[in-house]
Amino acid sequence: MILDKAPLPGDEVEIQDAPPSYDALDDLPQTRPQDEKAAGPSTSRLPDTPTSLGSRPTPTSASASGSLSSSWFPFSPTARAAREVRITVLGLIRDLVKQEDTQGAQGILESCVDACKRYELSLSSILQEKSAEGHTLLYWAIANHPDLPPRPEDPDLVSALLAHAAPLTDATVEDIGLACMNKSSHALFQKLRRTPAFAPLSGSEELITRGSTPVDDIEVEDVKDDEGAFVVKLKIPMFNRRMRFSQSIKLEFIAKARLWELSFLVVQRRERRLNGHDRREGSWVVKLALLPHSPPTWIDSRLVIEDPRTRTHSEQFSQSTSSWSSGPKLKPRIDLRLKSSEQLMAPRSSSSRDATIIVVSLEEHTLANKLQFSDCPYFDSEGTLVARLEARLARTAFPSSEDCVVC
Repeated sequence: MILDKAPLPGDEVEIQDAPPSYDALDDLPQTRPQDEKAAGPSTSRLPDTPTSLGSRPTPTSASASGSLSSSWFPFSPTARAAREVRITVLGLIRDLVKQEDTQGAQGILESCVDACKRYELSLSSILQEKSAEGHTLLYWAIANHPDLPPRPEDPDLVSALLAHAAPLTDATVEDIGLACMNKSSHALFQKLRRTPAFAPLSGSEELITRGSTPVDDIEVEDVKDDEGAFVVKLKIPMFNRRMRFSQSIKLEFIAKARLWELSFLVVQRRERRLNGHDRREGSWVVKLALLPHSPPTWIDSRLVIEDPRTRTHSEQFSQSTSSWSSGPKLKPRIDLRLKSSEQLMAPRSSSSRDATIIVVSLEEHTLANKLQFSDCPYFDSEGTLVARLEARLARTAFPSSEDCVVC
């Protein structure tokens, strides 16, 4: 009697054709790793290809031929089961992303976590694989994210996936930023930047802020009747303290279909040459640059910082029927011109240094240089710096500093 050959578990079709069902997680063989005490999430380096099968078990057979076959061909029961689990997990999360099923996402993700732990797979690695049209599943979750912001109590699929994907690789961070840029969603990008999974604190920031993430408030507004102009309103808490202990403050935002970085930096010895010019070690500078995947552009902009008492005085004057002259005199406004004689070019990746950037030293401006002092009059009572970036995507015309860039 001739029996039909049963298909091997590794002979399944590709995920995009017919992913295993959710129930498959419970029907898989209950084969445990050889050392049950070692079972748990993999702490090895994240896999570089989407075909990684996880950790392979150590052969137990004393036969030399058996050892060789176990080492070179992953046909052991545990390896086959791990392959099925990995494909099932990818299929389940892919379905969540396509259907935007936020209600049932948490339960499914918890089941995926348990299954990955049982078979020594890393859910973080799976979520960061570019397994769908050259992008991660996080990318497509952002693409399908509702345009209207959900209520705080509503479940959020992107945030849930992000929490399970941490820690993120640089490539994943770029993929998430690209998705937000393509969606033109500055609000979602800022929400993700406030999460420890996407923007973890550095060691010095964690110590000086006692573990609480400083919330940099960044608002982007388009200028009416000027398609190339925009204004970025900034509120930077603990500005002087963070600059002195962390040596940098990086502000990222989306405007005009581009990802931008506005940074305040203390020049280090290893990076004294910025934008083709030598900078004195320890000097404070402000930098404007494009982030990876952003198209090149001309830019004409300026950073404006006003005396924080200006807002209070304006409110008092508007409530009074007569002018007043009491109180301390307001400090003049700081205008830092951020201009370039060539187009800004984004780097190929976050680690490359082939970008065209704008760098301006605070020491070259008498008023801006005062930002280095803790008692600077341009900080409010809590040490917050309030500023705005006025910009137009146009070739620099080099007008005088008193001219408004976006007027």
